[in-house]
Amino acid sequence: MSELQVDRSTIPTRHQMASGTDSNGQITEHEEILSDVAVRVHSAFNGGTSKAPLDILWARKIVENSPLANHISAIKEKLQGADKHMPEQYQGGDAWQNFRPELEHSRLLDIKEPSGPFDAYSMELAQMTSNALEILQGIIQQRDDSYLPQNKDKHSKKVWTQPVVIVPDDAVGIMLQRASAGANGTRCTKSNVVSCVSPDYSEAIDGFGLTGVAKYPIFMGSWWMAPLMHDFDDWRQDYLSILLYSFFFEYNVDKVTGSKSLSPLGKQVAAIWDMPNLPEELQIRRSHMLCSMAFFDLKRRHEDEFCNKNTDGRTVWVHKDRDIWRDFKALDSAGFAHYLSFAPGAAGRDDMMLAGLVNDWIDLGPDLRYQECNSSVFALTRGSLAMEDLTKCYERTVWMINASFLSEERHTGCVFILSACIWSLCAHRHDVWRYYSLAYDTCSALQSLDLYKIAELADCYSSDFTPMELPDAKTIAVPRRAYSYQVRINDTEHRGSILLHITVCEAVQSGLLPASVVNYQIIVPLLLRTGRIDESTFLNYMDQHYCTHCAEIMGSGHEDGFSYAYSRAIAALVMEEWWSGLYFAVGIGSLIEAQPDQIANDR
Repeated sequence: MSELQVDRSTIPTRHQMASGTDSNGQITEHEEILSDVAVRVHSAFNGGTSKAPLDILWARKIVENSPLANHISAIKEKLQGADKHMPEQYQGGDAWQNFRPELEHSRLLDIKEPSGPFDAYSMELAQMTSNALEILQGIIQQRDDSYLPQNKDKHSKKVWTQPVVIVPDDAVGIMLQRASAGANGTRCTKSNVVSCVSPDYSEAIDGFGLTGVAKYPIFMGSWWMAPLMHDFDDWRQDYLSILLYSFFFEYNVDKVTGSKSLSPLGKQVAAIWDMPNLPEELQIRRSHMLCSMAFFDLKRRHEDEFCNKNTDGRTVWVHKDRDIWRDFKALDSAGFAHYLSFAPGAAGRDDMMLAGLVNDWIDLGPDLRYQECNSSVFALTRGSLAMEDLTKCYERTVWMINASFLSEERHTGCVFILSACIWSLCAHRHDVWRYYSLAYDTCSALQSLDLYKIAELADCYSSDFTPMELPDAKTIAVPRRAYSYQVRINDTEHRGSILLHITVCEAVQSGLLPASVVNYQIIVPLLLRTGRIDESTFLNYMDQHYCTHCAEIMGSGHEDGFSYAYSRAIAALVMEEWWSGLYFAVGIGSLIEAQPDQIANDR
């Protein structure tokens, strides 16, 4: 029996090297060219990645006959011409069809003193948006070919580009050498947005009335993450899910129009948003989400304009001020519809940022490749990819997540952070398990660290991003017990016992969480790290079970009704992954994608 920390000395030598390198870390001559992740996980279905209709005019079975469901039905009837005299609000209303999020941002900025129960949150959110827009506008200006800097001193700016710092002979440097040598035939295995064609996934969502855009696993953000936060226990939660649709415009699911008017799909979203007799709190949450779209709309229009510009795969954006950067990253997390449920003040802002930081860890290579302007790991390391600096960053990332995980006041923020990690495992977009198979051995670099300390952003980093040492920090005591597992891979049955968080053990025992989910996220990666399976066997298994895992995640949440117990089980499960170093290995492995390409070419 063991915890997820592994003694590397017990692992056979042939399993200690990253896939594709020899025992000296040199690049091998022959390498299998992999298809992108969405094609591979659908190989049993002829590799299908067909696009389902982007239908949003439906409601979950659980909210049938609710005010929201009736509102959506009225919009649908209007669009089908069933009622030529439908009131204006069912068409979206002028204010919403014109889609002017910058006006909502300005309105919130006009609140100078809190006079209502939500004003303090609105004031903070408006300030965060202003900080983020200032940084984004500075990036846009510097990317413009006609830009002539008035002052060549980069430190007079709040954000600037610089080449990454690399140590050639450490594990990161070797991975980057492989990338430079043209790994995978220079093909990135990160996928564009696709629907899932697996019968398991279809069965899981159909049973709960999920259809249309829910067939795209990337919309698990709306139909699994959002309900998991449990802001409300009725149709109002589904309204928040629909507010989140606007975030997915950033992925160019819908067309960039280049104008202030919305596309037909955008108008449908706006029509649902513009619900008559909306409760005051939902009006405020809608206002918050619309305000955040002042950032997203500018970002996606900018990326659409600059998408043909080449990148070198070695340039990052770094920042001058920690707290302004924190707000910039918080905007990129798209959680403003839930902001009223977050802890007030710095804790809430930190949690909003952390939801983006955890997803950036799995995307280091693609972010270099496509020169993502808001990659938080590179901001925290100040552009360094030295193994030492990345381990310090990972360590402090976990310290900050620990602080959120332990706080009941921050429960919603914590669930937002950790459910984002599940989303990245299911979205049919990020090739997480390929990356892990390339760098699982780097988990050993974390064994000398204390990943159980508790700290906030301001404790971890000075205002100029200098990492702080915290010898006297409190530590989290993790209640673990023995968890027995069995999993069949090919024709071999693997059995054993490890120590896992007691909340995970009890969730599996009670049927709240399928044991197969724990197998997929914890046990099979551990089997690779301990040399009981090889890299090829591992990746084949993870690809073959990818869609089923996604279906089990969706189904378990909706079947349970997204209870508090379920959300804590999910949180504890993901925390075990962070404490084991899994996401560190994924991040290092993702650097295989750090090759020249074009800006935002993953949209």
